[in-house]
Amino acid sequence: MPETSIAVLFPGQGAFYGRALADLRDEFPEVGPVLAEIGDAARPLLGDRAVDQLFATRTPDTEQLLREAPEALQLAIYAVSTATYAVLRARGLRPNVLIGHSLGEIAALVAAGAFTPAEGAEIVCHRSIALREAGLGDAYMAAIGTDADRAQRLVDLVGDPLTGIAVENHAGQTVLSGRAETLDTIGRLAAVLKIDFARLKSPYAFHSPLLGPAAEKFAARIADIRQRPLETTVHSPIIGRAYEDGDRLTELLAGHFTARVRFGDTVRELAGTGVSVFVESGALDALSRITGRIVESPVTTVPTLLPEAGGAAVLRQALDRLASVGAVAAGAGGSSADQLRAALLSDVPAEDFEAFWNGRGVEVRAFAREAYLTYLGAKEEEPSVGVSLNSSANGSVNGSANGSLNGSANGSVAVVDRDTLVRQLADIYAEALEYPAEVFEEATDLEAELGVDSVKQTELLVRVGNRYELPPRPSDVRPAAYNTLGKIADLIIASGGSV
Repeated sequence: MPETSIAVLFPGQGAFYGRALADLRDEFPEVGPVLAEIGDAARPLLGDRAVDQLFATRTPDTEQLLREAPEALQLAIYAVSTATYAVLRARGLRPNVLIGHSLGEIAALVAAGAFTPAEGAEIVCHRSIALREAGLGDAYMAAIGTDADRAQRLVDLVGDPLTGIAVENHAGQTVLSGRAETLDTIGRLAAVLKIDFARLKSPYAFHSPLLGPAAEKFAARIADIRQRPLETTVHSPIIGRAYEDGDRLTELLAGHFTARVRFGDTVRELAGTGVSVFVESGALDALSRITGRIVESPVTTVPTLLPEAGGAAVLRQALDRLASVGAVAAGAGGSSADQLRAALLSDVPAEDFEAFWNGRGVEVRAFAREAYLTYLGAKEEEPSVGVSLNSSANGSVNGSANGSLNGSANGSVAVVDRDTLVRQLADIYAEALEYPAEVFEEATDLEAELGVDSVKQTELLVRVGNRYELPPRPSDVRPAAYNTLGKIADLIIASGGSV
C-alpha cells in the first residue's frame, strides 16, 4: 500500500457537545491521565467550578457554557481535541502535518510536542483571563455566505476599522468579527442582497483589532512558558506557514488575537503537496465539512467525535477507517470483545472480560436473544411510537432494511433518537444555507435568529419532506409553524417519516 499523507485538524470555537469528554474518558484509558493533567494545571487559574466540568458525566451544552462559563468552554474545547489526539496517537497515528483552526492552534502545538498538555491548558486559561480582563464591549462574530472579496466590500461600505474579516473558510463562507453595531448593519445589508448571515456562538470577537489590548495582556501572561522543539510539522493558517523552532511561539499565539485565519488557503496548499487524508481531532465535524468544500480533488475526511451513537463508537469507526488506508494498525478501533466490554462492563479489566466472555458468552447471547424477543412482543401490543432509542446491528427493529419511523406498513421502527434527528436536520439546513452547522440549535428560530425567510423555509420543508418521506402538509399550515429544528423533528416523528 502506498504511503498516505495525513493531516490532523484541530477545531476551534463551537467544537463541543455535552458528553464529549465523558465519551472519551469512559472508553479510552489514555484519556484519564490527560484530563487529570489539564485539570491540575487549570484549577489554580480558573477555579474548581470551571475545571470540574471536565469530569462531569455530562457537561452543560455550548449555549449554557457561553452564558455562564465561557472560560470553561474554551478549556473544554481544548481538552477534547488534546484527549482525542492522545487516543489517535496511542493507536499508532503518525501524521505528516497538524493544522489548528483559531483556538485549535494551541492543541496542535501541544500535539507536536512544543508544549505539554498542562502547559497548553495554562495557555488556554491565560488566554481566557486576558480576554475577560480587557473589557471588550459589545462585539461578536458572524458567518456570511460569500467569499472573502465580497465580504470585504460589505465591510468597506460600513467603514469601521475595528470590524473586518476574521476567517476565510471557503468560497461560500467567510467569518466577520467586530463591533456589534457594525455587524448588525452588515447583516441588514446582507439580507437585502440575499446573502446568508448568522451570528456565531463565540464568547468574543476573535481575530479583530478590538482584541489588541487583550493580546498584550495575553502575551505578558504566557511569556515565561518554555517551548520545546517541534516533533511534527504544524502549519498555521494564521501566520501562513509552518512554525519553526526559532519562532517565539507565545508571541505568535498572542498575535493570533488580531490576525486573520486563512484556513482555505492552508488546506488547498497542503492538498496540493499530496495530503489526502484529513483527520479532525475534536468534537463534531465542522472542519471535515469545510475541508470537503475547499479541496476539489477527492480527499478523505475523518471526523472522530460525534454525538450520534456515542462519540466513542464514532471514534472507533474513525480508527477503522484510518486502518483501511494504512494510517493506523488494523484493529486499532478495538475488537468485538473490546466494544462489548466498553458498552456493557466498561469498568472491568480487558483480561477479566475476555475470560468471562470465553466462558459465558453463549449464555449472554441466549439471554440477549430472549430479552429481544420479549421486547418485540411488547412492541406489538403498544401503539406505534415515533422514535426508538435502542439500537441494533442492522439499524432497524423487526429486521426491516429501510428502518422507517412510526411503524409503517412494513412494520419497522427507525433506530434513531430525537437528538440525532435534530443533528441530521442541522446538516441538511447547514448545507443548503451554507451556514456552520453549529449555529443550528434545536430551538434556534430560523427567521428571527438566522434570517431564513418564509420562501426559503418552504423550500427547505419540501426538501425535508422528500428526505423523510412525509405526507403532504395541509394547505393551511404555514412554514412559520415549523420555525425551529426541534419543531421539524417533532413533525417528522408525528408524521411517521422514514429515516
